[in-house]
Amino acid sequence: MNPTSSPSSAARTVSVVIPCLNAAATLPGLVHGLLHQELPPGVTLEILIVDNGSTDASAQVAAGLPVRLLSEKRPGAAATRNTGVRASRGDIILFLDADTRPSDPRLVAEHLANLDSDPAIGISGGAITHDPDQPGWLPFAENATGLFNWHDRLPGRDLTFQPTGNMAFRRSLYDAIGPLDESLLWLEDFDFNLRVRKAGYRIRFTPRAGVHIRGRESFRAILRKFYRWGLNIRSVYVPGRREQFWLFPDHPRLFPLNGPLRAVNETWVTVKRWFPVCPVKILLLVPAILIFRSAWAWGMMSGASAPGTGHPSPAERHGAS
Repeated sequence: MNPTSSPSSAARTVSVVIPCLNAAATLPGLVHGLLHQELPPGVTLEILIVDNGSTDASAQVAAGLPVRLLSEKRPGAAATRNTGVRASRGDIILFLDADTRPSDPRLVAEHLANLDSDPAIGISGGAITHDPDQPGWLPFAENATGLFNWHDRLPGRDLTFQPTGNMAFRRSLYDAIGPLDESLLWLEDFDFNLRVRKAGYRIRFTPRAGVHIRGRESFRAILRKFYRWGLNIRSVYVPGRREQFWLFPDHPRLFPLNGPLRAVNETWVTVKRWFPVCPVKILLLVPAILIFRSAWAWGMMSGASAPGTGHPSPAERHGAS
């Protein structure tokens, strides 16, 4: 199938799909920013919030906002986002996270312009930058460590991966390559990107389509997040990154040797990317970045030999190389 872009002058709907888990504090700001978008002529916006078993007041807060509130009991962002897409009416889907907010009133317009610029662009990716309204160095360090490839000081360029925290694509592409893999609790967005690229489409990043994201303020919660991100590195990430150097990628008992090397390497890459933006701050945060990446490496080492990791991964099933 060959999804094509719609002309910018055509009437169309952009469906914003937002998975929500205990995000009562950030939902109002996100929805407010979306309601004040400068939309191109003929473009309408629908906002779908999909609650994934929140134990705070998220559902009550969302019910008081001009959105469509849905519920998904199965855990995981993949199932939650798929529920939102299935219920959506738009021909363009925009994935955002519940702890983000638009950093510019032209967030939606810039995504549309990006997609309209070339029918070969399958995913429009935007900047994901730490919210300047959130004080404290700990949440900044978390986001700098995990999102160093997508901050708003980087130039527009082609990527191999864009997180679902801020990505737009045509509904026809989603229908062609299939939904997010609900068997994955982590790296489901990486798997989706692999399939988009395998189908012959580009992933184009534009910093102008930006959001601000709030970081976690608990050191333990940050470590838990990075640990979980590492769990299926060998089964999902490595098959799509064969061009990178990996020790014993096909041997679960020896693959953990990658842990210390990758922790140091990823720390270096993070510092290198952020040094031109905030040199003093990022150097002072090197110990925190190394600790966070060590938690990620520990998850990677733990997940390498976990039951089931010897089975073909979703990325391998989709023919990633």
